[in-house]
Amino acid sequence: MKKNAVLVLTRTLYAIFIVGTIISLFIVYKDINSSITFKFLMGYLFFTFFMLLYVPFVTILNSRRLKWIEIRSRLFKFIALFALFGAVNYCFDYVFRPSNIDLLRACSISLGLAFSISFIDVTFLKKKEK
Repeated sequence: MKKNAVLVLTRTLYAIFIVGTIISLFIVYKDINSSITFKFLMGYLFFTFFMLLYVPFVTILNSRRLKWIEIRSRLFKFIALFALFGAVNYCFDYVFRPSNIDLLRACSISLGLAFSISFIDVTFLKKKEK
């Protein structure tokens, strides 16, 4: 049985990211200061930026395998969730922090949440066997 290399790579990168996040949170929480922890945190930062580019790329690559009706329903779900999360975030900012309303922050959080809810399973699609 042949394994999909992109799927294995994606799962491995997600596992490394989760472990790196746990270690980074521990380092920051315990306030550990050394050159090794600084290098680790800088590596984790670069790895995070890589993941921010890799995940949408793989999601778009894998979405080519979906039928148009499924892509359309996911896009509709994405747009609806983006609008809903944006409105909720803006309302909470207006109620709790009326002097610090930041639309760019609200939109970026809404974009990330809506994308991950709508398309996270597409990232892990397997190649169809012939």
